[in-house]
Amino acid sequence: MLILVYVDDIMVATNEEEGKKILFDDLDTAYGIKDQGLLTQYLGIEVAQTDDSVTINQSKYAHEILETFGYSQAHAVGNPMETKVKLVPLGESEDADTSFEYRKAVGMLMYLATGTRPDLAFAVEQLSRFVAKPSAKHVGTLKRILRYLAGTVGYGITYERANEVPSSVALEGYCDSDWANDPESRKSTTGFVFTLAGGAIS
Repeated sequence: MLILVYVDDIMVATNEEEGKKILFDDLDTAYGIKDQGLLTQYLGIEVAQTDDSVTINQSKYAHEILETFGYSQAHAVGNPMETKVKLVPLGESEDADTSFEYRKAVGMLMYLATGTRPDLAFAVEQLSRFVAKPSAKHVGTLKRILRYLAGTVGYGITYERANEVPSSVALEGYCDSDWANDPESRKSTTGFVFTLAGGAIS
């Protein structure tokens, strides 16, 4: 049995129905905490469960982001960032582009990316470097992410049950890097992802 507690939100994962009943009977007696049934939402993350999988997403929050910045009806694009875009800081004598709430948008997208949208992580991380003084190019790149989000609001992460014995649920890791591709420092950029049961966990 796994028990996750965040302030007054409690999530229990178990395949022992009797053990869960005893736990919630004790919690009810001591604190008035009752079993709310199958989990559908936890800390803003929506949860959809079937016999074979669990899918998590933040579609409501994604819609909130799009509405906040006026992109609910935006024309969608197929990826969050152009592959060959080069982002560099503004020069000291250049003025920042203040026509868009850049810092707020990056912050909201970062929360989404770290929750259930790893497909946004790289692009948002790149743009987070320029929140102090964004250029028109930075703003344009950020708006592309919003257009990508407009077409992918329902995206999330699915974890699948293993149907084999022994279990095929295994921790897997992948990484990649470019070669001195940073236009400023000429340093390499590395990315990685770890998956469990077919879905990203880190």
